[in-house]
Amino acid sequence: MKSFVAAATSLCALAPASAFVPGASLPLAGVRSAPSKLAMAATPERSISIPIDPYPEGLDGEMVGDVGFDPAGFANNPPSWVQGEGTGTAARVKWYREAELAHGRVAMLAAAGWIFPEIYHFPGNTVLGPDRFAEMNPLLAYDNIPNAGGIQIVVTILILETIRLNRSIRSDSGVAGDIGLGQGEGRWNPFNFNYTEEEYAEKQLQEIKHGRTAMIGITGMYFQTLVQGQGILHQLGEAFSTPDSVAKAGYFFNPL
Repeated sequence: MKSFVAAATSLCALAPASAFVPGASLPLAGVRSAPSKLAMAATPERSISIPIDPYPEGLDGEMVGDVGFDPAGFANNPPSWVQGEGTGTAARVKWYREAELAHGRVAMLAAAGWIFPEIYHFPGNTVLGPDRFAEMNPLLAYDNIPNAGGIQIVVTILILETIRLNRSIRSDSGVAGDIGLGQGEGRWNPFNFNYTEEEYAEKQLQEIKHGRTAMIGITGMYFQTLVQGQGILHQLGEAFSTPDSVAKAGYFFNPL
């Protein structure tokens, strides 16, 4: 059961994190999204991120965060099941931007969730045991989730992922990253966001950069925990302590 839940969670955990990034990468109602600095000028001949390469054929600098980085040529090779209004460059780029936003949002949540149990975790109970949620190693903590809780997680993810798929990917009018949150007409805006055009474009860029950094960061955190078998904060704490071998050597040579 644990392996099934883990596999299903890995395959489906693309949508729920997006609910925590209101209004990202969406056009504002009555406010035209500010073009990127690249789009304000003609598309450069060379990639800004890799100057020795020509600017990718499938990119034009109009998307937020587009600096011409596509060494594998993904923008020119869409998945076979991509559907929508045409299957040209626009459909391809939209699909990959949606994937980037989804993975970036999940990674940001994962990075925070990876260390949060070391700061606070829920107490156990008489049914599950007093130390049921006391495991600090995230790779082992998952096994402590009750079976019923794992099923609830998977079902919730499946529902949210289906909504995201139909709204952002399958819909011809869908916008990458659109989950109906944030400012704009007809959207749920619990925090009453009201950005200007320039501020909105800046928030879009921040999300892309933070998501890309988080994807790299959570990968490093995973392997660090896998190798050391300890939580990240625990390892950081040990980095500022004196190893026993050094402490003993220091005491031996202490002139006092």
